[in-house]
Amino acid sequence: MNNTLSTRASTGPHTIRRFFEDRGWRFYCALAAGVTLVGAGTYYFTQPKKKDSTSNQSDNIATSPIDYAALSDESIDKLTSQERLRGAQALKEKGNKLFVVKKYTEAIAAYTEAIRFKADPIYYSNRAACYSFLGHYSSVIADTNEALALDPMYIKAINRRAIAYEKEQRWDEALYDFTAVCILDEFKDDNVSKSMERALKQAATVRAQERMKIKALAPPSTAYVNAYLDSFRPVNLNLPTTTDEASGDYYFALAYRSTLDKDYATAWKASEKAVALGCSPAYLPGAFNLKGTFAFLNRNTKAALDCLSKAIELDPSYVQCYLKRASIYVEQENIVAAFKEIDDAIAINAADPDIYYHRGQIYYITNNLEAAAKDYRESIRLDDSFVYAHVQLGVVQYKLGSLATSMDTFEKVLSRFPDSADVHNYYGELLANKKKLDEALDLFTKASKLDPKAPLPYINKAALSSKDEAIRLCKKAVEVDPTCDAAVHSLGQLYIEKGEPLEALKWYDLAIDLASTKSELVQAISYREATWAQIK
Repeated sequence: MNNTLSTRASTGPHTIRRFFEDRGWRFYCALAAGVTLVGAGTYYFTQPKKKDSTSNQSDNIATSPIDYAALSDESIDKLTSQERLRGAQALKEKGNKLFVVKKYTEAIAAYTEAIRFKADPIYYSNRAACYSFLGHYSSVIADTNEALALDPMYIKAINRRAIAYEKEQRWDEALYDFTAVCILDEFKDDNVSKSMERALKQAATVRAQERMKIKALAPPSTAYVNAYLDSFRPVNLNLPTTTDEASGDYYFALAYRSTLDKDYATAWKASEKAVALGCSPAYLPGAFNLKGTFAFLNRNTKAALDCLSKAIELDPSYVQCYLKRASIYVEQENIVAAFKEIDDAIAINAADPDIYYHRGQIYYITNNLEAAAKDYRESIRLDDSFVYAHVQLGVVQYKLGSLATSMDTFEKVLSRFPDSADVHNYYGELLANKKKLDEALDLFTKASKLDPKAPLPYINKAALSSKDEAIRLCKKAVEVDPTCDAAVHSLGQLYIEKGEPLEALKWYDLAIDLASTKSELVQAISYREATWAQIK
């Protein structure tokens, strides 16, 4: 459970939707879930926007008793253009009547005969409608291809082909066609927009699964690891002083010190070595705790739970391990199990302030803000030296509508922790939300000076800047933390806004490489595929 607080600069469907609504670029799609496919008979026979050049002529053609379907190709070739037109129209009307009474096979035969008289995009598209209702989607695709060869702007044919592609789970082709329909039809049909979103999600999911077969997910960002580890109060230990590199105690001390120094690669390897070699009884629970922590941060939740449970088995009073197991259950959306861990921790030591901070976090993400505020206050009462409890309390007060109380909390915590970059950053977010932009910018600038390696102040400052300055600031965020996916996503969006989709693709490709969970990978691929579909 990390200590993400207020409005961290990150991508999301609501942000992307805003960019899609910029008609100057016309880049539209979002990460939404399904919608019922269009299938009404009247829809299938709506004419294309481009008026059929034969319609005025056909209005004045009298119905003829001729059995046009019986004519051979040689006989049709000898007909005048007017006679061919009369035959085509008669057969199309026959097909329409058969379609209305759901005699799709007979209607297909009628449209096929009509096409012999005149290759018309409407006839192909109407025949494709019949194939669609019969579930013959390859034939739908073939007929809509013929219709589009005759009229590339025939929107209904593109949409019908998109639906067929979707039925055959050809997600890339479906996404391309739905995107084309949305743009050509100026986004007038919400159902088509939702179909595009659904195709995008499916295409991205398939692409993510394919990628995960050949390449492991990236480790979490430095910012995420820092946030997670900082959400626990540091434990003061009398570390072993041995210099024997064959000793588990040596590696436990190395892992602990490296964690404090934020050298996580060293800490992770050292914690594994400490467990493998075995530590003194006083340090072994801590070694399992550290190994489990880094296993969780590297998305191996089973190993993490096994290690944390082993630490509790060795030391049943190890409260932090219960809290870390709770954080894993929160990630798995098992809130009941998370609260059970909290209850067990309280039964062991009800005076541990970390318990209430982390329970407050669970209440916060489940939107029980009153309960969250109560727990943050209790955490502060037990130990008022932990900055994040103060910051989270101020955020919750703001979300509860108590602006004056929230600002008073932040002013006090700013006075109490003047060297905290996080306090400046999150207070800046609050002021930015209240449109106090100059004050917010000043706080973001100070946050960057206090912690030059923190990417979030640069990203937050970028949100209040011109596009060119925002790009510069987000690139600075990537420079200080190359693993910062929020900065990378933001750069992709900014280049979309500038109308430079090819440049945006570069950043979305990097976002794919940085994804550390399947959901992050699907999201990153979605942005990339949406951009590419628009470029195509």
